[in-house]
Amino acid sequence: MKRLLWFIVFAAVAAAPCAAPAQSTMSSSMLGVGPHGWDYYIGTWSCGNGVPSAMSGPASQTLTVSRSPAGGLFFRVTGQGFDQAGYVTYAMKTKTWWNPASYYDGSYSLEKSTDTGKKNVWIGTYFNAASGKTMPIRDTYTMLSSTNYTDVTQLKSGAVWKTSYNGNCKKS
Repeated sequence: MKRLLWFIVFAAVAAAPCAAPAQSTMSSSMLGVGPHGWDYYIGTWSCGNGVPSAMSGPASQTLTVSRSPAGGLFFRVTGQGFDQAGYVTYAMKTKTWWNPASYYDGSYSLEKSTDTGKKNVWIGTYFNAASGKTMPIRDTYTMLSSTNYTDVTQLKSGAVWKTSYNGNCKKS
């Protein structure tokens, strides 16, 4: 019983920073900082993809981001024949952002970032369900304004990074 009580206390303390009110504005210097460093993305975005494909989706996509009941951010990207969902969550102890995502075809990725500021680089692993192969992935997010950002996703094959997504997103 004592262990259960300590677990409940620990869980409440760990979740408390995430339950704080979201910041209403986000400057480029605050992007990625602390448990609300990605609140900037809450809302609906229209995204253009410069390199449409089965993996990265169609040329036109909609991104919706909302606060999850557990405190992180839930996101979903949809487009014709494409669906991706995941979370963006913050680990206070390590000051690391985590982004697990799953795709409509069974593929998935897990990325992390400790970057802050106008440009954020996320690194991790992508698993392609169709091929059964795993490869390094990195996303570079650049905040252009409070209503516009870019996201360049690259996959590493051998020693070469190849762009698989080149998105420009505008807040609706």
